[in-house]
Amino acid sequence: MESSEQALELLHQLRRCGHYLHHHWSRGRASQNRTLRILAGHGEMTQRQLQDLLGIQQGSLSELVKKLEVQGLIVREREQNDQRQMLIRITDAGRQQNQLNHAQRLQQSRELVAALSGEERRQLMALLEKLYNSWNEGAGQK
Repeated sequence: MESSEQALELLHQLRRCGHYLHHHWSRGRASQNRTLRILAGHGEMTQRQLQDLLGIQQGSLSELVKKLEVQGLIVREREQNDQRQMLIRITDAGRQQNQLNHAQRLQQSRELVAALSGEERRQLMALLEKLYNSWNEGAGQK
């Protein structure tokens, strides 16, 4: 296979893997799960701080926060010193859900790479890291 065709096939396989992970690993709740992880680790924070950490638009954050609040996983309250600011805090139910999500991620991670030996996993990790770093270095040069 020619080098250019091989590169295209490699990128196609990476895209297929990414698609699979996106749709099967997170089950469409990646943003919700990530939000719970962030809040469990940081405690309460303003909506703006959470938006910056998630790297999403304000409208997307509002929708996300509303879904988590309806499920009882987070609460929103006005900051006492600045009523314009909304603080977001994880609830006990949110912490429990985060712990469950973590256990499920660990189990799914093991299952997803079960076809690879330990050495193959190390090689793949090194190769993916090398590729990712080269993309970031290239992006910094543009």
